Amino acid sequence: MPTAKQTAANRMNSQKSTGPRTTAGKAASRYNAVKHGIFATTQIMFDEKAEDLAELAAEYHEHHSPADPEQRFLVDTLVNNEWRLRRLRRVEAELWGHATTAFLENNTETPACSSGDAFATAAPIFDRLQRVVNSCERTYHRALKELRVARAHGLRSPELEAEPTPQAAPAPTPVPQSQQSTPTSAKMASSGQDPEAPPSAPPQPPPAPPPAPSLADEHTPASPAETKPTPSDRFPDQDGSN
Repeated sequence: MPTAKQTAANRMNSQKSTGPRTTAGKAASRYNAVKHGIFATTQIMFDEKAEDLAELAAEYHEHHSPADPEQRFLVDTLVNNEWRLRRLRRVEAELWGHATTAFLENNTETPACSSGDAFATAAPIFDRLQRVVNSCERTYHRALKELRVARAHGLRSPELEAEPTPQAAPAPTPVPQSQQSTPTSAKMASSGQDPEAPPSAPPQPPPAPPPAPSLADEHTPASPAETKPTPSDRFPDQDGSN
């Protein structure tokens, strides 16, 4: 990923050099993409032309204008996979012809071969071809997505990237509870209290009254130990009534 200084330098260099301006210069620079290793002549098959590949590469490079090696690699990946997809389309057309010929050779009594007969004859080959096509398409779209992300990151302003993140203000320091509850000498003097005198003791609550006797205690007979004999019980009547 390019740094902020590299992005700023690429922008300054792009302002100084805008490429060829004349028609002859544009025609000469159109095939500059062929210099990359991805577009070497070894990638050209016997039924392909190097000029067609160079034309395709020039279109992609002019459209995306890669600003660094990473973006150039992604653009080359797009070119490579589209070139393979074009080749696979020609391969598919040739496979239909081969499948038709194979069906007629195996079924001499049949006058003609339909597309269904040809597909049934070479179904495994078509299935394998489709897997290769799917792989090329996935790689193409993944590279295109990564290229868009890289271009969006490169277009960001270096000043915005270098700007520090604002920090939140520190929270106020809480005042201790002891300092808040301590009265000043002025407040004590205004209330008529001596600041040096010790605090008076809190008033004591009044004593609780004794519990009232219950009804059970009133009707309970006294025990024999507590009953005292009267004088009449000790000395019987001398009249002889007893």
